[in-house]
Amino acid sequence: MKGSIDLTEAQKYIVSLELQAGKILKKYFVSRNFTHKSKGGVDFTTQADLEVDAFLVRNIRKRYPHTNFLTEETAPSDYSPMRNESNLWIIDPIDGTTNFSRNHPNFAISVGLVDKGIPRLGVVHMPITESTYWAQEDKEGTFLNGELIRVSSTDNLKESVIACDWAWGLEKRLNVVRWLGNICTHVRAIKSMGSAVSDLASLAGGQIDAYMHSGLKPWDTAASSLLIEKAGGRITTPTGAKWNVFQPDMLATNGILHDRILTLVNEK
Repeated sequence: MKGSIDLTEAQKYIVSLELQAGKILKKYFVSRNFTHKSKGGVDFTTQADLEVDAFLVRNIRKRYPHTNFLTEETAPSDYSPMRNESNLWIIDPIDGTTNFSRNHPNFAISVGLVDKGIPRLGVVHMPITESTYWAQEDKEGTFLNGELIRVSSTDNLKESVIACDWAWGLEKRLNVVRWLGNICTHVRAIKSMGSAVSDLASLAGGQIDAYMHSGLKPWDTAASSLLIEKAGGRITTPTGAKWNVFQPDMLATNGILHDRILTLVNEK
């Protein structure tokens, strides 16, 4: 049942697990001693992804044995039936695997607890910067290392910093190209930093003002979307439709700029 997990207790437990998982990743990040495996196309995984995935699932299952899991490393090709699952743990052991593999620090561990596509708890940890974000459905605010954070107050599009990223499905990248073509002359800067989870957490903390992507997976957004919403931001699809974690196309903003960006990205 939806109320069977105490979110405050779960938040503390997941934070402790992600800190431990972060130490595993730091070890690999420093040693550079890990194997790679292709997932097909341009996508790949590493020994570190698999080890952290197994660590998180094993320990969460011990504490919450009657819950289900959707993880990047174990997901079936069709996970659509999980849209209606309650108490579903959605896990990304390393979001930003390319960054991790190239010794770039912008990567994150993500664990979200979701009911029927709606996040109830989100915890994100960036091991190299030692940044831990969390938010929960039944508590106001988003927290970074225990301190309350908010989305930016930027209200001038020409002062805005927009982030985007590129799907593993190459044809999806053309959607982002089109959106950027519509918006690029109206904003201060456009960044692509290589980790949806980290970048969405940055949006929650006000470092960027908007984020757009075509081809996201639930493990990219199950935790990070709740961070944004609880920090005062807004998320829809790029057409303005209602969004949930099983929707692959996202526009997330500080809320203030949302309608203006929507208008621009939908211009013909």
